[in-house]
Amino acid sequence: MKSKASLKFRILAALVLIVSVTSFLFAGGVLLIKSQLEARVFGDMVAEQLRVLTAQLDDGTYHENTLFTGWEFHIGEKSTNIAPEFAELEPGSHHTVSMGGSVYQVEVGEWNGSPVYLTYDITEWEAQEHAVLRMLLYGLFLVLIVAIVMGLSATRAILAPVQNLSRRLTDIEPGQTGLRIADDYVGTEIGQIASSFDKYQERLEKFVERERSFTAAASHELRTPLTVMMGALDVLSADTHSPASQRALERINRACTEMLAFIEATLLLSREESSQIYQDSPIDLVALIDQCLEDYADQIADNSVLIERNYVGSPQLFLPVNLVQITISNLLRNAIEHTHGGNIRIHLRDKEFSVSDTGEGIPADKLSQVFERSYSSKVGGTGLGLNIVRRICDRLHWTITLDSTLGHGTIVTVIFQQKERDGSTSL
Repeated sequence: MKSKASLKFRILAALVLIVSVTSFLFAGGVLLIKSQLEARVFGDMVAEQLRVLTAQLDDGTYHENTLFTGWEFHIGEKSTNIAPEFAELEPGSHHTVSMGGSVYQVEVGEWNGSPVYLTYDITEWEAQEHAVLRMLLYGLFLVLIVAIVMGLSATRAILAPVQNLSRRLTDIEPGQTGLRIADDYVGTEIGQIASSFDKYQERLEKFVERERSFTAAASHELRTPLTVMMGALDVLSADTHSPASQRALERINRACTEMLAFIEATLLLSREESSQIYQDSPIDLVALIDQCLEDYADQIADNSVLIERNYVGSPQLFLPVNLVQITISNLLRNAIEHTHGGNIRIHLRDKEFSVSDTGEGIPADKLSQVFERSYSSKVGGTGLGLNIVRRICDRLHWTITLDSTLGHGTIVTVIFQQKERDGSTSL
């Protein structure tokens, strides 16, 4: 699982971790050195004193009053008050031996075959050591707090150029071209990012320009012959008396009309999001739906489909008719093509349009793909129909949902965001 922590958090965590680990290692090293040094100093001191005392025993000059405060000297075989904690010790030096709430440095030796014990009370030293340890621990927490505060300050300083670049990129308007920012960051670490952005921006501008040139050229080259064809169809329709020929001409005219609408819709979608596409007068949506149904009358009859209309209201859509026509006609055509001997119900309300059918339905594992450009349930289909419907809905901020059950049918719902005359929008 990839980490989603921000760069600021990672920098702060790294600084705090480095300072904390370094401080704890230093403190641990100091404590270890102190402990080793203390054991060595006390051990040597008590061992030397035991050597002096045993020498005094040898020459008969030993006297208990010669011991300093805190020192005790015991001979194992002659003494009955040797503490069990001392009696169990092996010969040698023993640091921090606890007994009865006190701490001792103990040296165990031998004199004339009997064990001898010299103890030195280091309780006060140990208490001071613990006090130092507490102070050191408090210091470590203080260092941690200081590290966090300094880390926050450092991250702000480190990320300031990145944030400045981010604001600079955010302020770039979609229509701005030829803008380059690398020169503003020469000699800084951000300069490499800015340079890469400039190269990407240059490639993107060339790509957009190629797309615009192609769209403009293609739309011009396609619309011109379509207009000529539709004009010729009008002439032929006026002189044609055969019903079969008339129906054929009507199909050709309808196909040309749909193709022209598709081209116009594609051009509108290719404009920037901020481009004005709204109109002053609303569309007669009821008439548009009825016109689409009339255009598909032959296919409806061939599939033995029963159309049910439920017009409760009509949304006020101040939009180019081609955009709305492409959306309505694609949804109706899909329902008609996949319904044989069933029903199609069309619901129209003030803010909603829906088409439900009792047709083939869509497998559950394919529902997420129906709006993709490459997906089509028809053999040889391109999948462009529903894809352009989704693009139109996204552009106009409409909500489109599709629910389907294999073998039981499909329902598609579009919820409109309406444009008012004053330019405001409402759901």
